[in-house]
Amino acid sequence: MKKFSFLTAAVLFLFFCTASAKAETLEIPGTGAAEILLNKLALEFNKSNQDNKVVIPPSVGSSGGIRLVGEGKNILGRVARPLKDEEKKYGLTYLIFAKDPVLFAVNSKVGIHNLSRIQLINIYKGRVRNWQEVGGNDYPIRLLVREPDDSSFLIIKKHISAFRDIEFPQQAKYLYHDSEMVEMLQKYSTVIGWLTGSSLNTISSKVTGLALDGIEPTAENILSGRYPLSGDYAMVFKEEQLSSLARKFIDFLFSEEAVRVFNAEGVIPVSNR
Repeated sequence: MKKFSFLTAAVLFLFFCTASAKAETLEIPGTGAAEILLNKLALEFNKSNQDNKVVIPPSVGSSGGIRLVGEGKNILGRVARPLKDEEKKYGLTYLIFAKDPVLFAVNSKVGIHNLSRIQLINIYKGRVRNWQEVGGNDYPIRLLVREPDDSSFLIIKKHISAFRDIEFPQQAKYLYHDSEMVEMLQKYSTVIGWLTGSSLNTISSKVTGLALDGIEPTAENILSGRYPLSGDYAMVFKEEQLSSLARKFIDFLFSEEAVRVFNAEGVIPVSNR
């Protein structure tokens, strides 16, 4: 009886050790632009995959995600821009799974819903300093800006050429994450900044997303090209290094469950893998 109990205990011990060894945590580093969205996707994925876990760590930027995957430190990386020429040396697969608008936004107390490209340029060059000058309320304009390699800023520069070599006024406030932009847009009543549609979707009615030249950043306008400011979200990876959990999460990004999350967050899903 004692022998049987010992054998049983040993078998159970080996069973639980094996089960524990099979459990996997998948961290997906990279851009802050998709951080909020991917946290919600990971939450949905983890509900049905409780033995394993997908984690979305704080932003290290698209460049950081690409480097970590390229150097073999992570299996998947999240990015919000195409690979640069010097990054192609890693031999990464670049898989787009969604499109997200980039838009300028103001605190609702500013009192505007649309700006033209010319108005935006004049605002960010410091030529227009009061919201009254562009049809808003009588408040001084406070500028929120991002670092030069911010993925959303790269999209703006691609489509509004005057931003490519712009010099922001000294009083402009530099931010380094979409979460900071979200916080500042809600906190201060006279600010303007830019962020992704999915980040804006997390904000209360205190913040207004702006039309550009009278064109709203709707899915229809983005897909038709009428609204030009939108970016792709993609996963980067080395095919031969994908774990079963990584493959399963990639498949999930093209599932009906993920599409429901995308739609709720104002992001356009890409249907073809």
